[in-house]
Amino acid sequence: MRGLGAGYTQILINGQPAPGNFSIDSIPPDLIERIEILRSAAADTMSQSIAGSVNIVLRKKVSGPPRRTAKVSVEHLQERSNPAGTVQWSGRRDKTSYSVVATVSRSQVHNEPYADERSVDADGLALRRFYQPVDIDQRRASLTPRVDTTLANGDKLSWQGIFNNTRTYAAGESRETTFVGDPTASPEAHWRNVFKAWLAKSDLSWDHRFANAGRLTLTAGVDVSDRDGGFQYHGIDSDGIPWLDRVVVEGFRERRATTTGKYLAPLVANHDMAFGWDAAVTRRSESRLQQDSEPQTPPYYTLDQGYTATVGRLALYAQDEWTLGERLQAYLGLRWEGLNTHTTGTEFAGTSTQSRVLSPIAQVVWKLPGRERDQLRAALSRTYKAPQPIDLVPRRYPTNNDNGATNPDMQGNPGLRPELAWGLDVAYESYFSRDGVVSISGYARRIHDVVLRELWVENGKWISAPINDGQAEVRGIEFDARVPVAAPRPGWPGTDVHVNFGRNWSRVDNLQGPDNRLAAQAPVTANVGADLNFKAGITAGVNLHVVGGNVARLTSALTTRTAILRELDTYVAWPAWGGQWRFSASDLLHQTRRDVQIYDDGGTVNERRTYMPRQAVVRLQYEAPF
Repeated sequence: MRGLGAGYTQILINGQPAPGNFSIDSIPPDLIERIEILRSAAADTMSQSIAGSVNIVLRKKVSGPPRRTAKVSVEHLQERSNPAGTVQWSGRRDKTSYSVVATVSRSQVHNEPYADERSVDADGLALRRFYQPVDIDQRRASLTPRVDTTLANGDKLSWQGIFNNTRTYAAGESRETTFVGDPTASPEAHWRNVFKAWLAKSDLSWDHRFANAGRLTLTAGVDVSDRDGGFQYHGIDSDGIPWLDRVVVEGFRERRATTTGKYLAPLVANHDMAFGWDAAVTRRSESRLQQDSEPQTPPYYTLDQGYTATVGRLALYAQDEWTLGERLQAYLGLRWEGLNTHTTGTEFAGTSTQSRVLSPIAQVVWKLPGRERDQLRAALSRTYKAPQPIDLVPRRYPTNNDNGATNPDMQGNPGLRPELAWGLDVAYESYFSRDGVVSISGYARRIHDVVLRELWVENGKWISAPINDGQAEVRGIEFDARVPVAAPRPGWPGTDVHVNFGRNWSRVDNLQGPDNRLAAQAPVTANVGADLNFKAGITAGVNLHVVGGNVARLTSALTTRTAILRELDTYVAWPAWGGQWRFSASDLLHQTRRDVQIYDDGGTVNERRTYMPRQAVVRLQYEAPF
């Protein structure tokens, strides 16, 4: 959103933050009721949404007769076939409804990225190319049950569970060709990575309505996620002699308990007031044991790293949705949110950070006179972006080979503070026909304590760490339209056309130009597509997604360039054999992704160009009741 990801956009599940080991792909599409795009903040959701929020709303209680459906599909990519299957049960018994969705899938991917590097330093000129083919095999299983019941007094209880298990095997190599200069320490290398991860999420909610039309909703949840894995790296020198065996054993644990409460209070006429809280305690721990040795010898170097982070969060809020007249509505909200983080590790003393954010929020919607379906919307809010625990840990993640300004070791910063932002959003929205809408919007953000990367050399190794460095401005405009077009002639399909275009700008105060913008922001985004509805239940569609290229300065000497990205997807669906078929093809343009990083401090030059060839993906799916 707003051309920003990387933590600026908040991902929510039913209004709650997604767990740390969570992937959107792990939720079966059949379980998703809708996806809400929240461009402006609200007091009853977390304020960690400088760019906005994406709220995944899961399906609630089941209505209608019991259903059992099965879905099978096969995906073809790079001469590999990836099967998947989904089974869904749903039904009712008295005042209780239930649903269970179970999925299994396998994904095999072969990529052949490569990189070109040019270095100029005291040792002279070096030109190298790195071929880095990799194979990934991932197997995933998930179970998503839900139970809703209505008690005798009319109260409602709901329980939602999400259980995921993922096993991933990856193997690759690096083959270096040196055109000029000396080769790296490992011109040839082979590696493999095996890990397994699982996630269990359980949420219980209780809904009670009072006689005065008030409503109280309480939720409590527990998330548990683990990830264990191992990494092996075998380095071979320029004479073809194996010289380095690196073995890394890693483990990740996260435990989280959450509770929320919200009371809707119709205390005053024309006012819908709400008060509530949102609290969570999260405990994360990560271990990493690295041992380096020469082949068939005991380790000559051991690095035992680990940390434990405890994050406590408490938010209190109040909000009022105020109807000022037939044409004017206002929203006022105030949210106080506190974060306490305590981190301990095997290589550093315990560190603690605290942050307190008071977020006033105001929104106004005005329906234009004489045009009941046209409205103006404006919002003012204060939001923030909290550091990830891993960014607070002062431990180093070393590169395996070719350490340099464009390939440095990574390290956390225990003094990192949240980014705070004041934001303004304005929009004009026009609704027409049955589902048609056109909107033009603009936004601006003023970010304080913006996080940039610091780059330096220590003991001959390049190191990068996040730092707070002044202020930044972010602004942009967006056009969005969804236009239903009736069939021009009998027998022709009706068409739904959708268009989205965004233009984004940013400026970092403490980076001297040119190109002193946020590296995580895409300057241009666009989507153009159409869905066609034929007779006999046949539908088809096409969509073109474009992300503009970007040039951004990361430090005074380091610049990154990202090439324009174009993706073309299409599908057709039809009923047959008692079920529904769907054929889709994605990334039909299979455009090679290109990224460039250039470091130039006037004495040392290091340029790395990376290329990721891509292939089209075709998928056939069949769904039927049983």
